[in-house]
Amino acid sequence: GGMASVLLCEDERLARQVAVKRLHADSPVDVEQRFTREAKLGASLNHPNLVSVFDTATDDEGVLIVMEYVEGEPLSRMLRRGPLRPEEVASMVRDLGDALDHAHSQGVIHRDVKPGNVLIREDGVTKLADLGIATASDGTRITRSGTVLGTAAYMAPEQLDGRGAGPGADVYALAAISFEALSGKRPREGRTPMEIAHKIASERVPDLRDVWATAPKAAARVLQRGMAR
Repeated sequence: GGMASVLLCEDERLARQVAVKRLHADSPVDVEQRFTREAKLGASLNHPNLVSVFDTATDDEGVLIVMEYVEGEPLSRMLRRGPLRPEEVASMVRDLGDALDHAHSQGVIHRDVKPGNVLIREDGVTKLADLGIATASDGTRITRSGTVLGTAAYMAPEQLDGRGAGPGADVYALAAISFEALSGKRPREGRTPMEIAHKIASERVPDLRDVWATAPKAAARVLQRGMAR
């Protein structure tokens, strides 16, 4: 990724494979703060649909996070092959919803729910990764002035406007990735976050049936509720 590298490693003490995320050495200080924060937040949350954080370490080259290795592939890669089957999406949404419910109950908002952070294990279980820009309700947001964090296509209006993001921002993102997983198309496209923000402000909430003619009405309505302003 842009801020870190992830390596597949062997935990010699416990004889298991782990994923180790290393912050790029030339990353700015605030990114290092977010990276360290990710480790603390990840370690504080324990849920079967959240990627577990096992350990952290600091060396001369920066910060390391030792995490659970999820054998499978990210949703972002799966979507390159086209939409998922409705039953696959239903299972994914249940898992992600449970993970987000748990995080929100602990006062943690993910703020960057996107296909690249959704890992589908080989047995079909979905895991949510990367709490690197999460906000704890009792903490201070760590963000560079003027920088929009997250991926614009999955960001709620209040995030694009620079306002505070509550649990509803994660619900919006969950609805947006579900729309894409069912239809193969993002609910809103744009070359810049500003262009997407303008579409959110000026256009009606996307209807799944516009891109998938036989979509169930109930599914279309619940996704519209999730992406409503």
